[in-house]
Amino acid sequence: MRQSGRGADRDLRRWVAVSVACLLAAAAAVPASSSSEEGERASLDSIYSLLSSRRFDEAKAEWNRLIPRLQANLGRPGLEAERRRRVGEAQFVQGLLAARFGTRDEALGLLRQADGNGFPPLDSPLMVVAADALLELREPALAAQAYAEVLKRTPGAAAVRTRRGAALLSAGRLADAEGELERVAREAPATPQSSYWLGAVRFAQKRMDEAKALLERELARDPQCTGCLAKLAHAAYLAGEDQRCEALLARAAALDPAHVEANLVAGMLANRAGRYEQAIEYLTRVVGQAEGSARAHYQLSLAYRRSGRPEKAREHQERYDRLVQEQKAKALGVRGAE
Repeated sequence: MRQSGRGADRDLRRWVAVSVACLLAAAAAVPASSSSEEGERASLDSIYSLLSSRRFDEAKAEWNRLIPRLQANLGRPGLEAERRRRVGEAQFVQGLLAARFGTRDEALGLLRQADGNGFPPLDSPLMVVAADALLELREPALAAQAYAEVLKRTPGAAAVRTRRGAALLSAGRLADAEGELERVAREAPATPQSSYWLGAVRFAQKRMDEAKALLERELARDPQCTGCLAKLAHAAYLAGEDQRCEALLARAAALDPAHVEANLVAGMLANRAGRYEQAIEYLTRVVGQAEGSARAHYQLSLAYRRSGRPEKAREHQERYDRLVQEQKAKALGVRGAE
C-alpha cells in the first residue's frame, strides 16, 4: 500500500459489508464530466452498493454490463491523471470481485495495480473497503496499514480502530493490537466485536480470566458471535473442562459448521478422547480452509499416528515442522526490521 505523502472467519466476514452511505459518499466525491461518464459513475455506485450488501452475483453482472461503456470512455482524449484514476478504480472494482469469484493471487494483483494508480485515494472512505478486502484476503499487515490511513483522518472511528486491532493481532503484532483495542474499550466500549477482539488478545496473552469475561460480554451482546463460542470452547479445552467445551462447540457448529477455530478445538477434543477418525474429519476441514495452521497439522499427525497410519502422520508432521520454521524466520525478520 502507499504511504502518506507519497504520489484481511464468519465474524471477520461481517465487517466486509461496509455501509452503503460510506461507499456512495466516496463515489459522490468524484464528479462526472459527461452524460456517458455520469452513467459510468452510476454503475460504479451501484456495484459498491451491491458489494456492501453482499449481493455479489448482481455486482458481477453490473460490472459485466459496465465494461463496454468503461472501455469506450477510457479511449476518449482527456487528462492523463483523470484517465489513470479511472483505470485505478476499474482495477479496484475488479479486485473486489476477484476476491469473490477469482483466486486470492488474482485479487491481490488487481488491488496492487489499483494502488499503483493511486486508487483509492488515501483520504477516501473507500480505503476502508480496501482494508477490509485485504484482511479477508489474509493480508493483515497491509490491512492494518490501510486502516491506519483512515484513522489519521477519522481518529474517532471506533469500528475502524477495532478492525485495525484485529488485523494487527492476525499479523502477530500483539502489543500494537492490544493498544488499539484498549483505546476502543476506553472510548467506545459498545463498539461491535471490540470485546471479542480484546478477548482474543487476552487469550493470546494467556490472561484467561480476563479473556473469558470479555468473550462472555461480547456473546451477551451478540448471541451469534461464533468466534466467542469457539474461543470460550478453546479456553474450556485448555482447562480440561471437556463437557463445557463440547457444549460450546455444539452451539458454535449450529451457527457456523465451517468455523475454523471451532473445528480445530473439536479436532483436539476428539483426539484427547481417542476418537481419531472424528478428529481427522474436523482437522481436515481446518487445513482445507487454513492450510497454514501449524496446530491443525500437528494434531492431524497425532490422529493418524494413533490410528495406525504412519505415512499420513509423517506427512503432517513434516508440514508442521516447515510451518514452525517459517514462523520463526518471519518473526526474526520482523525483529530485525525494527
